[in-house]
Formats: sequence, C-alpha cells, structure tokens
Amino acid sequence: MKTRVLSLVVAVLFFASLLPAQGRGGGGGQRGGGQGQGAGMGQGPQQRGGQMESASGQGTRQQDRDRIRATDQQRDRLQSCDQTAKQIRTQARQMARDASGSKFNADQARQQRDQLRERLQTMQQEHEQLMSELSAEQKQALQNRIQNMERVQERVNNHFQQIDQALNQDNPNAVQVRQQAREMEQAMKEWQNEYRKMRSEMGAGS
Repeated sequence: MKTRVLSLVVAVLFFASLLPAQGRGGGGGQRGGGQGQGAGMGQGPQQRGGQMESASGQGTRQQDRDRIRATDQQRDRLQSCDQTAKQIRTQARQMARDASGSKFNADQARQQRDQLRERLQTMQQEHEQLMSELSAEQKQALQNRIQNMERVQERVNNHFQQIDQALNQDNPNAVQVRQQAREMEQAMKEWQNEYRKMRSEMGAGS
C-alpha cells in the first residue's frame, strides 16, 4: 500500500514539473508569431514608398520632356531637315551604283555632284535655322545629340570633298567616287538617325 502511494506521489511531481515548460513554450510560439506579423506589416510602407518614388521619377521625366517639347515651327523644321537628308542619302547611293564598273559616266557623276552640293547647302541652312530656334533649355538638354550631329556632318562634308576632288580630275577614278559616295550614304543614314532621335526627344515624332 505504501509502495503504491509513493508511486502516485512521484508521478504527480513528475507531471507537475512538465506544466511550466509547456507554458513557456506556448508563449514563445506566440511571441514568434507576433514577430512574424510585425515583419509582414513592415513591408507595406516600403512597397508604397517604392511606388511613390517610381511615380515621382516618371513625373520628373515627363516634366523634362515638356520643357524641351518642340514648337510647331520646330516640328516643321525637323521634318524638312529629315526629308532633305533622305534626298541626299538617296542621291549618294545612286552615285555609288552609277560608278560601278563600266556604268561610270564622269559627266553624269559631275551632275550628281552638283545636285548633292545644292542639297547639302539646303540641309546646312535648315539645320542652322533649327539650332537658332532652340531655346537655351532645349540646347542644354540636347547637347550630346547636337554634338553627335556635328561630328556626323563633318564626315559628310569630308566625303563630299573627296568626291568633288576626284571628279575635278580629267579622268576621274570611278573606284574612289564609288567608295566615297558609299561612305557618304552611310554617314547620312547616321545623320537621319540622330535627327529622328532628336524628334522623339522633343515630342515631334520618331
């Protein structure tokens, strides 16, 4: 009898020692859950902050575009310059084809050269007029684009001078004329690309 009573007392003491440990474990789990919820709640403001920064950046870019937006007169000038550049490019390509092999005709090439000179002068005048119409803010925003165009224009003029010198000879070198005309056509392609990028940046089309 005493042995059974002693066994019951030992069992009660054993289970009593387990109860506080379980309580502490449950509390820890709750605290862990609370921490998890706190972290999840913290993500909301961060995401909203990122969205606000993105919207602010888009608004700034739109304001930049509005400040350099082309006037109606500038739109017309950009369109005219692009059309003249296309004509010069087409003329240079045709000259290169006509200077291939037995097709070369020096007199015809000289006529093409004269037409190229006139169109280059027209393009130069139109470009200078456009540059004079740009505001200080537009010039600053488009500074890199304008510098690129000046470099391309220098290449175009150099190729034309080479063509002119070749055709001023009594017996023009068809290979030289063809090569310089091709280089000129390629440079005019780059010029057109720069102009179209400028048109896009100024909100005047692409």
